[in-house]
Amino acid sequence: MTTMFKETPSPLNPLGAKGAGEVSTIPTAAAVIGAIEDALTPFGVRISQTPVTPQKLCELITGGRSSGGH
Repeated sequence: MTTMFKETPSPLNPLGAKGAGEVSTIPTAAAVIGAIEDALTPFGVRISQTPVTPQKLCELITGGRSSGGH
């Protein structure tokens, strides 16, 4: 097996640098938030912003309970 590289610097910045790992990290937050919402469905929790801190989750659960959930 031979690994070959072809350098193609970006013409869009002075360093010629390009992103490499963003494709896998962008959807990660959405997947985690979706899992949290799924786990908290009985409480009527909907998450609309990040970061999702423990304090924010407690507030959302309390708010969901008081409004009767979904």
